[in-house]
Amino acid sequence: MPGLSIQQKLKSLSISLSILSLSVISLSQSSFETPLPAASATQAALKEWVQTRQLISRESAAWQEQQKTLEFLNEIRQLEIKNLEDFIQSAGDRVNEIDKQRSAYVDEEAELKAWRRELSGRITKLEDKLRPHIPFFPPPLRAKIQEAVIRFEEDQAERPLQHRARDVLLIMQAYQDFQKVITMDADIRLIDGKKREIEVLYLGLTQAWFVDPSDRYAGYGLPTPEGWDWIEETSLAPSVRQAISILSREEAPAFISLPIANGTALKP
Repeated sequence: MPGLSIQQKLKSLSISLSILSLSVISLSQSSFETPLPAASATQAALKEWVQTRQLISRESAAWQEQQKTLEFLNEIRQLEIKNLEDFIQSAGDRVNEIDKQRSAYVDEEAELKAWRRELSGRITKLEDKLRPHIPFFPPPLRAKIQEAVIRFEEDQAERPLQHRARDVLLIMQAYQDFQKVITMDADIRLIDGKKREIEVLYLGLTQAWFVDPSDRYAGYGLPTPEGWDWIEETSLAPSVRQAISILSREEAPAFISLPIANGTALKP
């Protein structure tokens, strides 16, 4: 302390020491009033603090793990949502397509029903037109379509349309084929009071001629609603025999004159 005398310096030092002594005394008294905690309590508190820190650390780690799991689940959920949206869109498109197809099927079904009604009407007309001609069919023609004719003569209302159409076409085709050619056949006829075997030539459904193996009996036949009517005409025997021989290729082709009756031959 420059400028002070030694007495003043000593006095100031004495005052400072007094203050320091008072402070030490005060501090000592305060220390005795609040005693320091025991070592066991400090250790317990420290242990509890460590456990708390460990618990916080575990909880933090668990939360971080759980957060990752939640994020993964959220990604899955988002993916499922997108897949569901895609499925809903696809299902909607499919429903629209089915609706369009159903509409097309309904229209097609209506067209098919109309076509079936028209076909049924045509088949019915053909049946009605063809039915009166069945009795005029000679044995060789009926033999080719016997089953179809039997079905045709039954009640047609209970039969499927496709079966009716099949039989009508079968009968008409056989009829047209028969009309285009001369058909040879063999039959048994009651002639001169006795059953005799005869050979027959059919000119379609217009007329027929017959002769027996002995060339003694001959004649011609005409179709009628009750079946074929046979008329004897022995003078026809040579011509009919020659025609049969030519058709059988037993003789060379030649022109043969056979009379056409003026009867009412039905031409379906």
